[in-house]
Amino acid sequence: MASSIHPSAIIAPGAEIGSDVTIGPYAVIEEHVRLGDRCVIGPHVYLTGHTTIGGGTNIHAGAVIGDEPQDLHYNGELSYVDIGENCVIREYVTIHRGTEEGSHTVVGNNVLLMAFVHLGHNCQIGDEVVIANASLLAGRVEVAPHAFISGDVKVHQFVRIGRLAMIGGGNAVKQDVPPFCLLQDNAIQSPNIVGLRRSGLDDATRHAIRNAIKIYFFNGLNRMNAMAEIREKVADLPEIREFLDFVGSTSRGITAGHQPETAASKDAAPQEP
Repeated sequence: MASSIHPSAIIAPGAEIGSDVTIGPYAVIEEHVRLGDRCVIGPHVYLTGHTTIGGGTNIHAGAVIGDEPQDLHYNGELSYVDIGENCVIREYVTIHRGTEEGSHTVVGNNVLLMAFVHLGHNCQIGDEVVIANASLLAGRVEVAPHAFISGDVKVHQFVRIGRLAMIGGGNAVKQDVPPFCLLQDNAIQSPNIVGLRRSGLDDATRHAIRNAIKIYFFNGLNRMNAMAEIREKVADLPEIREFLDFVGSTSRGITAGHQPETAASKDAAPQEP
């Protein structure tokens, strides 16, 4: 099929435009942008920088993709944004390119970014990730495949969010969230039970994941002892090795588990800062 390009759209001569694309009114596509087949670009979208958009991706009104990083260390270095195939990028999403020479901000395939999401420079977003409205990811955040980030979440720079993790709405995430975990009230609460079930993992694997999370977060052990106990007591499955590899490689530390409030803690005097 022939492409449909509104006459008010501005497309630089050097831009590479695939076949069967739709480009709406007042969209601006600059010269180093590569747009795959069957993409839909809404009105007032701005595509700039060395940006590649995979086929079948739908970008809604007002999104800005590939602009300069909001980083004081950036000094005009050549860097990139890579967007995968069949993504949905809703209204006014902003995605900034990398800071260092040759670096990339990457969004995988089949990703949904809802309205007003921001991805800072050098973010790495895996396949099938969902990030809900008005969530803000600082630079160098890594989100593994099939993670779900609810609305109005703020993620600190360098934080990693593991595969099939779920972040509840309104949280501020300052440390790594391991695979398969549910974070709410700024603490790990439990496994992401619904996400694990929907993922198709069998009962035995889900049970092993629950045991590993219980040992790590809720048995009062330090990190090394918790990892040792998981290796000793939980089945040696790929998902358990994935969990252990993640917590063992953290640089920012792991988000703490929720600790139930006891009567003694309720009555305790507040501590001086």
